Amino acid sequence: MYAIRQGLKQILRHPTASLATFFTALVSFALLYFLGLLLWNLERVVQTLEKELEVAAFLRPGANVEAVLGEIQSWPEVAAARLVTKEEALAELVLDYPYLAEAKDLVENPLPDTLRLRLKDPEAVRQVAARLRGLPGIEGVEYGGELTERLVQVLGGSRLAMGILVGLLLLNTFFSVMGSIRLSMESRKEALSIMLLVGATRRFIQGPFVVEGLFLTLGAGALAVALGGLLYRALAQAVQGLLPFLPVLGPEDLLRTGLLVLALAGVLGAGGAFMASRAYLKEV
Repeated sequence: MYAIRQGLKQILRHPTASLATFFTALVSFALLYFLGLLLWNLERVVQTLEKELEVAAFLRPGANVEAVLGEIQSWPEVAAARLVTKEEALAELVLDYPYLAEAKDLVENPLPDTLRLRLKDPEAVRQVAARLRGLPGIEGVEYGGELTERLVQVLGGSRLAMGILVGLLLLNTFFSVMGSIRLSMESRKEALSIMLLVGATRRFIQGPFVVEGLFLTLGAGALAVALGGLLYRALAQAVQGLLPFLPVLGPEDLLRTGLLVLALAGVLGAGGAFMASRAYLKEV
């Protein structure tokens, strides 16, 4: 209780430095939480697209379907392969575009027989597509991997940029906590010297300052999680209104991420305060 009471008093004793540290931590944790949710959501989108990724191989007229299909099914990268006849393809097209129902009876079916493949590893789509083009009886190959590959590139670049930005912000928060604790200890220099002379342990003296650092960063972290969660949910609802098929993170995901941010806030607050108080007491 002594450490808690003294920690609160020290925050009120230097409101300007405390507020500077608080808002520095708030910006850092808010960016960490909100950008972390966005990147996690982007990963979910990429994973969904990868699961639905199919490779379509169009067969030439007269191709030996059984031989080609047997060859493809023996490949280790292929999870499943099925034949879609041109009649089935036309029926699917008419379901999507009903106005073609009358036209299909007037012209010959121009669609080819198609082999549709699902892969065990979506990253192998380029290699599988290249091998398909080399098979006899294959007229063309298409796959929807371009969008997925671009999203993966964006995800990788975003991770790097976020890592650098958040790393700099967290370092700024860490040193801001150290500076605030240093100022608190300077203001109590005489009292601390007397405590050391009468036999107070360094851990006893450091306790209130560690509590001070914890209060500053945990308070900022809690507010950042609350604001970041509200902003993310508003953005997610807007996106789902436009694109309802896109996956979004649920309340459990937001809670889990928020707890990680609070844990990091605690480590930074306690760690910065401990390092600053330890260095100061060594000097004294």
